[in-house]
Amino acid sequence: MPVKMDTNPIPRGRIDFRLILISVLISFLYAILISLVLYGLGVDVGGYRPKSMTERISVMILLAPPIETLIFQAIPYAITGIFKKGLHRWFLHCYIIASSLFFAFSHSYSNGYVLTMYFPGIILAYCYARSKEQNRPAFTTTMLVHLLYNGLALLWNYYLAGI
Repeated sequence: MPVKMDTNPIPRGRIDFRLILISVLISFLYAILISLVLYGLGVDVGGYRPKSMTERISVMILLAPPIETLIFQAIPYAITGIFKKGLHRWFLHCYIIASSLFFAFSHSYSNGYVLTMYFPGIILAYCYARSKEQNRPAFTTTMLVHLLYNGLALLWNYYLAGI
């Protein structure tokens, strides 16, 4: 029997902006906290360092969210979906773990950054799976979470933290 996601009052087929907002905030707060802890332990948490603001916006906001959503959420969901019947209730667990590991290890700028990106990878995979299970636009929802997360990271790193 498949894992049943909780009911949602928003009509099917519509984007769940509540899920997007909560996911972005949880992911971003986690990334800040784990980065501070790792930095305090002397672990390098350096991530992608673009050369110009144009490159930052192009890569972090325009390119990464749709491309990474396709590669790290949509394709793994489709591949694990082939085995959905055999996996039964373990389908979502297998998908989320595989997707988040692929996502984290693709951000291998440093060991600390891989650790920092694992939990946001879980959140992105969960958003995709939840949206799929509720017949919502999963790709758009997940891409928006990723885009807003990267936007917050851009603001934090370059305007608030002065990096």
